[in-house]
Amino acid sequence: MSHELKLRFRLSSDPRLTLRDHLFLVQKLTRFLGTQDALLDESAWLLAADTKEDSYRYLVFDRQGPTTAALSVLGQELEGEDVIKSFVIWNGQLAKSQGASISYYFDRADGAASALSLTLGSKPPASRLGPWSAVASVLSEAVKIWRPLVATVDTQKYVRVFPDRPAVGWMIYLPTILTELHVPEAQALIGVADEGDQQMGTIVVSVVDGPFSGTDPEHVRSANAIEVRLVDQDLLPRYIDL
Repeated sequence: MSHELKLRFRLSSDPRLTLRDHLFLVQKLTRFLGTQDALLDESAWLLAADTKEDSYRYLVFDRQGPTTAALSVLGQELEGEDVIKSFVIWNGQLAKSQGASISYYFDRADGAASALSLTLGSKPPASRLGPWSAVASVLSEAVKIWRPLVATVDTQKYVRVFPDRPAVGWMIYLPTILTELHVPEAQALIGVADEGDQQMGTIVVSVVDGPFSGTDPEHVRSANAIEVRLVDQDLLPRYIDL
């Protein structure tokens, strides 16, 4: 079973950030992931390529930042990409229960938001990062790095209510302050604060009794109910508006 963390974001200086800048942001996340799972530490990540051999060739990060090799290879690959720039990195683990990948999209010519997707494999019915509180801490860290328009954690098999809007899944971050009055169906609400200890937004959690599963009817009902509640209050954005 895989859980997937997804972000949609617009950095204040985007698209003026360089490739190195974007990789630095990803490295911040991998450093935090490494405190939860050694196989996700910054030293584990490699550039994904078309062949298995090439996918073990280039380390993405060292202690000083993005490696010269990774910057050179990606720079050549992205040269002339005028519609959208992207890269994919992985942690070099072939076993599904240990594998992980990060897909990153930025500098879109159509003006749409940039995006990150972190996919973590695990043995069903476990969660790679452990209980919901640990997963929420990773989501919170990602929010502090990118300050996204929306961020979610769900599974690939989860079916949302509104195809044109982000899925609530296991949990969703929205850049607004929410309380139980807004979302009584939530199993937990977690405020995310900035460096000045001012709340930036709220993580809404649909399931706390175990890892979220998109095939568990109760989990699906819980997440779906939150989606409906958020849309009724115009709090769940449409993709077209991001």
